[in-house]
Amino acid sequence: MKRSPILAAILSLLIPGMGQIYEGESNKGAAILAGAIIIGNLNILILPLISMANPIIPPDEARALWAYWIPRIVHDVLSLWSIAFWLWAVIDAFVTTNHKRSTLHTG
Repeated sequence: MKRSPILAAILSLLIPGMGQIYEGESNKGAAILAGAIIIGNLNILILPLISMANPIIPPDEARALWAYWIPRIVHDVLSLWSIAFWLWAVIDAFVTTNHKRSTLHTG
């Protein structure tokens, strides 16, 4: 059965791993979905704590780096990593489905 790479990408955009499940790689899709759930829960628990830590730069400039900037950098890195994981799942669903579709035509 031919699968649409665009539909696989859209499904993974809506729910990470769903495109892989649609494409027939249910173990890979389940692993991506579990990873997305874990990352989402970590973001829900950890990122608000980091972003609320010391919202005002302390007057002591020596502490400004550790009390203000390091928590913000950690917050941004974790947020970007979550987005990168999600985008990877969408791209992987598209590429894998497109690759399987092209091998069906040649093979």
